[in-house]
Amino acid sequence: MIKTEDLRIRDPYIVLHNNTYYLYRSYDLAIWVFKSRDMKTWEEPVKVYTIPENSWAYTDLWAPEVHLYNGKFYMFLSLLGKNGLRGTEISVSNTPDGFFTPISNRPATPLDKSCIDGSLIIDGGKPYMVYSHDWPDNYVKDRDVYVGEIWAVELSEDLTTPVGEPFFLFGSNECPYSALAAAPTEWEDGIIMRYGSDAPFVNRLSNGKLFLTWSPIPANNYVVIGAVADNIKGPWKHCEKPVFDKNGGHAMFFTDKDGTLKMCIHCPECEPLERALILTVQEKEGEIVLV
Repeated sequence: MIKTEDLRIRDPYIVLHNNTYYLYRSYDLAIWVFKSRDMKTWEEPVKVYTIPENSWAYTDLWAPEVHLYNGKFYMFLSLLGKNGLRGTEISVSNTPDGFFTPISNRPATPLDKSCIDGSLIIDGGKPYMVYSHDWPDNYVKDRDVYVGEIWAVELSEDLTTPVGEPFFLFGSNECPYSALAAAPTEWEDGIIMRYGSDAPFVNRLSNGKLFLTWSPIPANNYVVIGAVADNIKGPWKHCEKPVFDKNGGHAMFFTDKDGTLKMCIHCPECEPLERALILTVQEKEGEIVLV
């Protein structure tokens, strides 16, 4: 058994199914799942995804998300394509620990942009994927900075095909908190200045509104911050204070066995110290906050 505090992991994602917790991790060009009954110790991992032969992608897989949808489990996974651009691929399995197979040999994100961290949300009875359009193809020349953006696209009912054109939600420089300062980011052989837009994830609040969390890097401090809207197309109102601001992020949310809302992030944002941090959160005054 492996203790949570001993497991190095970035972009953790937890699913509770049939009284078992499943924790997904990218490692060694594959996706692995750990099982647990208490989220304190985990069984040795099982491999559940590798890049197929003749795939559109070839390396750099990370940020797996697994959603139960129409009776099956769908993995949204970021990969680097053979065209040099990143994209989010969707794969499917009948069980949370079964092997996941791509539903299409192309990313669900646009083919002409570098996009990561796709996530599923159902709004108005339709499936949508929210995602980040981020570096290296989001350079704003007149500001000499890379500006991350959050986008969304409607998907077909079987999730195999984008429906219509993607639509813009907001840029990371529009949020007052994340606009405080761009962060230096290592890229190729140098340093770029970047307003990040990692890990969009959407919760439905009890009042029916949507609460979208994401992780920028203001002043070089990885955080989780939120925005609220009536529906996926916005407009989005940015929260003044982050949900978490102690150099951890890439948040996802789930309900535990006791019916308590939890947020899972990796913390700190510092190689090789990253660990899964599971925190209790609650709704308060139309936002999600730490308890």
